[in-house]
Amino acid sequence: MPRQTFRSTFTRVLCGIVWAIIAVVAVGLLATPAATDAPALVIVGALGAAALAGGILWSPSVSVDDEGVQVDNIALRYRVPWSALVHVDTRYALQLHTPRRRISVTAAPSPGAAGALRAARAHRRSESASTPQVRPGDLPNTDSGRAAEMVRTRWYALRDAGRIEAGRAEQTPVAIAARVDNVVLLVLGAAGVIAAIALA
Repeated sequence: MPRQTFRSTFTRVLCGIVWAIIAVVAVGLLATPAATDAPALVIVGALGAAALAGGILWSPSVSVDDEGVQVDNIALRYRVPWSALVHVDTRYALQLHTPRRRISVTAAPSPGAAGALRAARAHRRSESASTPQVRPGDLPNTDSGRAAEMVRTRWYALRDAGRIEAGRAEQTPVAIAARVDNVVLLVLGAAGVIAAIALA
């Protein structure tokens, strides 16, 4: 089966809004007489702010393939083989449980109180009265619910096909690595913003 990747709809929309605001502010500053002396500072600051927004809001994701789940949080990447996974939860965010750790997925937060109420109402309208209640984070119209469904669907399909070796969770390691590219992006973005403020 092909690789599937999930990113939060909310954070992608928020990132787009932030990028638009940065662009409008930068253009506005460049149009003022004070900015004509140092337009490079405005550009560097805007690019730095845009890089920070992208690294924090756009880059987190969770992916599944036939080998396991890959979680790209802001600074760390986790590679969880299917045989190491023992439970999928959505209490505060999508969480992958293995015998030695619990991995929270930044890209799939559970809804807040207001979001959970809206999602529950929408879910009830689309389902029959006999449908059992589900946790707000598992609702299919939330980020955590959609991501959890993606993970569970692939996990159960591979398990039912006999492609996941049972009883190996304790012995199966979870790979953890720094997301060097994203960390560098964030450092450069912060440096650009700081430089623009300090030299303005």
